[in-house]
Amino acid sequence: MNRILAIVAVAAVTAASPALAGIERAGTSAASFLTVGAGPGVLGMGGAALGRSGGLDIAAWNPAALGFMRETRVELAHAMLDDQSALEWASIGGRLGTAGTAWGMSALFQNEGSFEGRDASNLPTESFNVASAAGVLNLAQRLGDHAAIGVAGKYVLDSQGPAEKGTGMTMDAGLSLQIGPVGVGFAAQNAFGGMTYGDTKYEFPASYGGGIAYTHATSGLTAALDVNVPSTSYTNVRTGFEWMWKNAVALRAGYRAEMGASSDDALSGPTFGTGFGTHNAWLDYGFLLSGNAGGQHRLAITLRMPDWKHDPFGQSKMPHSFDDATPTSKTPRSFDDATMVGPPAPKGTAPAKKSDKKK
Repeated sequence: MNRILAIVAVAAVTAASPALAGIERAGTSAASFLTVGAGPGVLGMGGAALGRSGGLDIAAWNPAALGFMRETRVELAHAMLDDQSALEWASIGGRLGTAGTAWGMSALFQNEGSFEGRDASNLPTESFNVASAAGVLNLAQRLGDHAAIGVAGKYVLDSQGPAEKGTGMTMDAGLSLQIGPVGVGFAAQNAFGGMTYGDTKYEFPASYGGGIAYTHATSGLTAALDVNVPSTSYTNVRTGFEWMWKNAVALRAGYRAEMGASSDDALSGPTFGTGFGTHNAWLDYGFLLSGNAGGQHRLAITLRMPDWKHDPFGQSKMPHSFDDATPTSKTPRSFDDATMVGPPAPKGTAPAKKSDKKK
């Protein structure tokens, strides 16, 4: 418990920055679609994810969380944002053997629609599409039973018109600690690198934060709290709760607060969500109600595939042929060991002699 409190204290000190940190640089970064988030399971809890672990949607916020995932999963998510643009996300990931290494790959695509072009005289020209996409490769490594580290590399494409196309690379890094019912995590998102548009280069919207989560397994309740410090926006606090009933139904609620922002800030507001399914298939829904009275609907489906390499039924230990089986201390070496084969002999019956067997 002392270690947990020390970790939480470090997280609080790390996050203790001015509420307006980064807001003076608003509008100076590119590829802002990377900060929108994808999985409704996380967003339904206000976006509080850094202290949790085990899912692809959580690993999108903290790549170290992937280290605690046990089976291969596929997750597909769709969202309609406030500006009516569509956001699509696809992810797959699993474990590499039994060494505690996990992998993940995902793709994020935002389509903002088609726009009519105008020339210098304001005359209409050809229409053009505005869209952004990112490909992500994630690797995580377990460090014992309670810790994991992870990194994620991102390649980003951005098209803002025929003459405004950009490319760039960035990365995420994280640490996840799971000690009993308590989880603690730290992550840096979209750190390093930049987007290049011709001769102009812009920074990515970086964010640094820490979080803590507590799960009460008996009741199915989980509570989570994150503090994030973006490089080009307000410091934000995210909190959320989830109640899981018999691993079949989940109810979620949360709130995201942009510290120092106006009351109608588009990123502040309550969130709600639900989920249901079986171990192999799960459906999530999330609704984000922003401060300016807008709303976003999020949907996702997750498929879980058993990892047969772990040999859950022990087939690999069974002999291919009983004739070739290696004798053990409990295996009779021959049928002469009458005391080890068959039912016990009736009382008063002497064991047969070798000479009687030959007759």
